[in-house]
Amino acid sequence: SLADGTYTASEQGCLSEVAVTVTVTGGKVTNVAIDASGETPELGGAAAETLADELTKAGSTAGVDAVSGATVTTKGITKGANAALAAAEAMA
Repeated sequence: SLADGTYTASEQGCLSEVAVTVTVTGGKVTNVAIDASGETPELGGAAAETLADELTKAGSTAGVDAVSGATVTTKGITKGANAALAAAEAMA
């Protein structure tokens, strides 16, 4: 289970650190925001938008696929999301 709150973790993307902020309400992921402003806008930036929606819908990283052309950024985002979710689990 997840503790309500907002959890942020940063991991290395392709060109920069990417920050993933996960909001948990009622024990469920209700929002995922990704700051990939240091990544290439057409690749990493676009991947961040897509992944934020997919991670919010999935509520975890399970079953969320890498974005083609932005594999390294995707890995950083996935690691960040997992770290933020681990923090939410630890607080529960």
